[in-house]
Amino acid sequence: MLDKNDFTPLYIQLHRQLRLKIVNGEYKQGEAIPSETEMMKLFDTTRGTIRKALSLLVNEGLVHQVRGKGTFVRLSPLQYSITNFGGFTDYLKNRNEEAISKVLEQSRLIIDGTEYYQLTRVRGVKKEDVVSYLMIDTSLIPVSLFPDLDKNNFENESLYKILREQYRVSPTRSEISLSPVLVDDQMRKILELKDEEVALLKAEGNIYDQNNVRVEKVKIIYAPSIEFNIMTSINASI
Repeated sequence: MLDKNDFTPLYIQLHRQLRLKIVNGEYKQGEAIPSETEMMKLFDTTRGTIRKALSLLVNEGLVHQVRGKGTFVRLSPLQYSITNFGGFTDYLKNRNEEAISKVLEQSRLIIDGTEYYQLTRVRGVKKEDVVSYLMIDTSLIPVSLFPDLDKNNFENESLYKILREQYRVSPTRSEISLSPVLVDDQMRKILELKDEEVALLKAEGNIYDQNNVRVEKVKIIYAPSIEFNIMTSINASI
């Protein structure tokens, strides 16, 4: 039941209870959760409260809604290790999953006297004919280092695979900062976000090759369904 005397909004309470049931396996992968009408009786609450809670679960990637059929438990949030930053296509390939890329913008521009390729893509994963978009990334790549790079089809080819195979350049190191970013209309539409107040995680920084040359300036906006596993080492002598 929901505690109507609690300061926590009812839809947040409901979201937490439903999320716990999914994480604990009470509602299993692919199964339908109770209908809105059933939950109104189970939790003694309104349809509006239920829909707000379900919206949060949809944004987290824990459920998906099928018109006329109901709400179903779907893919667990993608766990993405910060130590594997970059190489999204390669990362999913190692998980035996299909990466999906859609080019939003591809152009050339000059910043501080240096010409760059600008490539903005929405990236996602396809499972069982369902595509879940997980991030919007923008790359700035020096034209001088990679002539004719923009002749490639970045919806069908991995950027880092092209760098390795065509230019003999291997991205090996990243320097990345993480910060929150407020959702704009483009993000909301592309990532299918419904929560008006949601903030997303932004990763921004530089990628270096095997010779410690900066080969890419990158900015990535992550969907709420992505979870980070941040791994590092600790110097015990400090």
